[in-house]
Amino acid sequence: MKYYKVTAKCGHVGKGFYYPGDLFIKADNGRTAAKVAREMPRVKHDHKDAILNVVEIDYDAYLLGKEVAKTNPYFTCESIQDQYIYWDEIEAQILVDDYLEKQSNKKASKKHSLRNVYNADPMYDLYRMRSSKFDYIVA
Repeated sequence: MKYYKVTAKCGHVGKGFYYPGDLFIKADNGRTAAKVAREMPRVKHDHKDAILNVVEIDYDAYLLGKEVAKTNPYFTCESIQDQYIYWDEIEAQILVDDYLEKQSNKKASKKHSLRNVYNADPMYDLYRMRSSKFDYIVA
């Protein structure tokens, strides 16, 4: 079993921002360590680039990192109110996340448009004329 320091994008600091959190994980290889880190709480699970760095470390560095993580105010907060108390300490390490900007640049192609479907349907005009909010057809 090897020891890894995984730096991941952590959330809960505002939309479009992330906190680079160091997670200390025991795993067989770096890929497994990254997979475990991705599923940990506070990590941005839906981002493809959530794992920033994976470094193999020795056992002493692993234990030291675990102790430092216990005193890190970002990881010790249990609620948003606790996080606001330590906001001054956390704020200096918060970075802008360009993930949303990259996602918005991708062009989404529509296969169809409902308006075009309705305009092509001759029964749509008939339906639109008969239906209204207070007009009910009783058969």
